[in-house]
Amino acid sequence: MPSFSQASYPENFFVETSDMLLTAPRPQFLYAQLFLGALGASLPVPGAFGLSGRELPNAGVTADVNAGMLTLSNPMYSEVIAAKVDFSGSAGSALRINRPIFSNTTATEAARKIATGQTISTTPITIQSDQTNLTLFKYGGPYDATNSRVAPYAIEAFDANIGVHNAVSLVGGHMKYDFQRFIDSVNVSLLDLAATVVYPDGMTANNDATAVGSFPMSLEQISRTEQLMDDANLPTFSDGFRVLVLKPRQLKQLKDDPNYQRASENHPAYNVLFPQYVASVGKFHIFRSTTLTTSANSSSVNIDYGHAIAPGALLAGMGRAPRVATSTDDNYGEQAKMIWLADLAFGLADNTFVYSVRSAE
Repeated sequence: MPSFSQASYPENFFVETSDMLLTAPRPQFLYAQLFLGALGASLPVPGAFGLSGRELPNAGVTADVNAGMLTLSNPMYSEVIAAKVDFSGSAGSALRINRPIFSNTTATEAARKIATGQTISTTPITIQSDQTNLTLFKYGGPYDATNSRVAPYAIEAFDANIGVHNAVSLVGGHMKYDFQRFIDSVNVSLLDLAATVVYPDGMTANNDATAVGSFPMSLEQISRTEQLMDDANLPTFSDGFRVLVLKPRQLKQLKDDPNYQRASENHPAYNVLFPQYVASVGKFHIFRSTTLTTSANSSSVNIDYGHAIAPGALLAGMGRAPRVATSTDDNYGEQAKMIWLADLAFGLADNTFVYSVRSAE
């Protein structure tokens, strides 16, 4: 061993941590951006944590832990949300919203003709309606998976006064990530409740796929989804399109379909508004999301759940705005404990306005 080296004379050396922060892969929470954009809401992180007059020090370099966010497309049309409800100051935490049910009775010329002298019935018939409920609840995060409960992040004042990276910016970034991930996850679960499931040709249930590659996504499946939504008289956005959100694997399968290659197109003007959206085909603008559901079937083949969405599919509501709350348990100002809180309402306005577009890996 040399007479002078890090091994022989370690007292002369120390390990240094760079003030650079590497990016970590994280998705763009497409439905969270859609939901929050419709409500005009966000989670503001304060510049300092702690109770008023007892804020923690802010030493260290400000760190952006969300710098690795994968931006695949901008938020979609806010018209996906049928109703944006402000519960602040309302008389209650639940709202019922009516929806008419139109009757499709006999409409032939012969059935509706009233002959001369014919007595017209005086017995009335009824019109029908149904309701959907939107209920406001208080939500919070982050989540302690070990103990199955909402639990705070905590910062020690002593440690916040030293260190390479600013503790407030680090913890605040993790809070924003958890907040957006929660909202995205709730809306994915709601859209998975679609009344209609559209499978690739020849597939009628998840368990039909017994081998990898047996039922990929194709243009035929997209065209059939478009036709089914047209037959159901579902609305389109102002540009005549609906929204189709797919997983990367489904998009890869589409790109391998020569019919899709010929039929799909990009709109330069649309790209300006929605950078890196995938393409448009038929009556669909296609978006990519990495947070959609994947479920293994009985043959251990992964089934991907895409969403074909018409405007008016979801509901959104808010009471008190999202916020970071600090616990009064701060050990004489030596420790700050923080959670995020938000009064939010989630709902599926009409499960017939979204189709679950599934395919096998």
